[in-house]
Amino acid sequence: MKSHFPELFLAPVAIAISGGKDSTVLAHLLAQLDIKFDLIHCNFNLRGTESEEDQIFVEHLAQHFDAAFHLESFETEQVAQSRGISIQMAARALRYEAFDSIAAQQNYSSILVAHHLDDQLETFLINLGRGAGLHGLTGIRARNGVIARPLLPFSRDQISEFATENQISWREDSSNSATKYLRNELRHDVIPLLHKALPHLKTNFSNTLQHLKGSELLLDTAVARFRESGTNTNSGLLEIHIASLKATVHPEAYLYELLKEYHFNLPDAMMLLEAENGKNIRSGTKILTKERDVLILSTTATSEAIYIEIDQRSRTIARENVNLELKTLVSEDALGYLKSLNLTDKILLDTNKIKWPLILRTWRHGDRMMPYGMQGSKLISDLLTDHKIPSLEREKVVVLISGSNIIWLVGIRASKHHKITSKTTSIIEITQNP
Repeated sequence: MKSHFPELFLAPVAIAISGGKDSTVLAHLLAQLDIKFDLIHCNFNLRGTESEEDQIFVEHLAQHFDAAFHLESFETEQVAQSRGISIQMAARALRYEAFDSIAAQQNYSSILVAHHLDDQLETFLINLGRGAGLHGLTGIRARNGVIARPLLPFSRDQISEFATENQISWREDSSNSATKYLRNELRHDVIPLLHKALPHLKTNFSNTLQHLKGSELLLDTAVARFRESGTNTNSGLLEIHIASLKATVHPEAYLYELLKEYHFNLPDAMMLLEAENGKNIRSGTKILTKERDVLILSTTATSEAIYIEIDQRSRTIARENVNLELKTLVSEDALGYLKSLNLTDKILLDTNKIKWPLILRTWRHGDRMMPYGMQGSKLISDLLTDHKIPSLEREKVVVLISGSNIIWLVGIRASKHHKITSKTTSIIEITQNP
């Protein structure tokens, strides 16, 4: 404790305690070390009277150790149903959410959790079965934010011996014997066979974890260097430079490390390196898009499609990503006025040719317009490509419609329709503001 967790002797800490053997032993151990602590108990209300008795047991422990007692009670089944996750996942999420909240409120430097070496092995096997990378195989962290796990080096047998020698009593959780849960099945059926076949497993597994953590440090260093030279952030979006990625000794490994938290299909992500511009793949709310020489990581847009009717009285249109100002002008020299303007952010229309109301809406696949200065019509999607509008920005693009004609790809290209001529006397000037 003094070598690896010296901060426990210096600042307020709390123990996350279920009443089971491991967390109860941790409380007694800290008491023997004269470390002042409080207790946090989570009642998940999953085992009826057993849950209530666990709570009472921990309350008595708090009185015995003269420790503050923090109780968090959850309707875990309802939370699991509302979040669409398993009861075990809901309980874990609720537990750690509560720890973060209590630590902030009570100013605890650490909240101690009683995971041990056997938990490490179970986690290793679970992650191995899930196809985890190196980070998933290095096991449970001794420290993770406010959470600290001082019993990680010790086995379940060592903890049991300490409990027996010190005549410590605890509560048994009956659900720990139910092999319908994967972790319990490994604990009761699989791991005992591993120990029988590999008598030195515990000692060697502990050494293996240390080797893996050393390799993990080397990997993290290499990926951090690549982030500095091979990626950049542009308008909040991560850009991965394809040439830099291809120049690495193992592009797939680097791409996995950069994207692993988003759970993309890695073979699909690798195929984007050779894909045409605009191709993308999705994972949850994340999108990975090929844009010329980079892969861009973005979040799915949450804005709804725009559809607005604009009548002759309208003067401003303000929506997400769209801010238009309309003016009606009378001019004896409309063409001269037209030539005096920078039209990159506005369009001039002959008032007498417009069919009201105008429609402002999000563009749709299949939309076509007759661009000014070109023969015939062209797909909006092709115009966006011609103007090199990034795929991630295209869903924000809107069009202005008069009758059945698209008269403006807003801020990008005007059409031939309703253009100003020498006979124009009344002008509708529409400006796109930032």
